[in-house]
Amino acid sequence: MQQPSPLTLWKAFVDEDLCIGCGKCTEVCRTGAIMIIDKKAVVDFNRCVCCAICVRTCPRGAIRIVPYSFPILQREVERGEDLDEIKVQLKGIGTQLEEMERSIKEL
Repeated sequence: MQQPSPLTLWKAFVDEDLCIGCGKCTEVCRTGAIMIIDKKAVVDFNRCVCCAICVRTCPRGAIRIVPYSFPILQREVERGEDLDEIKVQLKGIGTQLEEMERSIKEL
């Protein structure tokens, strides 16, 4: 197996110094990606689809959209089923990118 290569997407990020833990962002997050932990908003990057509703909702300006990198494993394709699995994963990534582009245009 080859080394992971980074894939950069955009995700919501909370500045803890500005966050007052009011929870308004958790109320509008349609994917449930934001939780209040220890009186601060925390983003689950696996659930965030970068819709930016939280950014517009935060009264303190504590949330912004930032680049987020995570590894995508590059695998050797030996069987047809592996290729099918990769196609499904790529389709999912394509859908996420389309959603992000729509959200950015709405900003």
